Amino acid sequence: MKKERMKFLFQGVLLLILGLLFMTDPIRQSAILLMSIGIVLTLSGIGIIVDGLIMTKVMKYKILRVLEGLLVSGIGFVFFLRNPASGAFFVISFVVITLMMVAVTNTVAIYKSDNPIKWVAIALNILVIWFGVQSLLDPQLAVVIFYWTVSFQLIFTGVNHIMMYFLIKDMTVIPKPKKV
Repeated sequence: MKKERMKFLFQGVLLLILGLLFMTDPIRQSAILLMSIGIVLTLSGIGIIVDGLIMTKVMKYKILRVLEGLLVSGIGFVFFLRNPASGAFFVISFVVITLMMVAVTNTVAIYKSDNPIKWVAIALNILVIWFGVQSLLDPQLAVVIFYWTVSFQLIFTGVNHIMMYFLIKDMTVIPKPKKV
């Protein structure tokens, strides 16, 4: 479980840095984010192709894995080369939805803690969800403001992950409900 706590700390610092980078130059950082996603998807697709060719035994599954790898790497290649504006909206929306799901999950995990500071983490999670809803429901939002809301989501999620490192001592022990 120490590894899980260290993951929370590492993810929290990484998300905090990414959020601050988005705030400093959102347009440039979004292009870097799209290019990074393109690289990751392309490499993931290549990994899936290699897995399909080498590790998979049954021929129909080999073909399926290779096609899946070609699809994933093709999408990544398009992101890497073109950085389409629609791709930016798609990726940012995906990040927003993912951060909202992480906020809900973290709130459930933190709520069971007896530490009084848990309410700060819950408030940050509520802010992450609020900014996410605002980002998704207002398509007329200016691009810079859209990136700023994502920046705040990244920062709040990062701080929340760092707080979870300190709040959740042992993730294997589930506290018993208190009798009323």
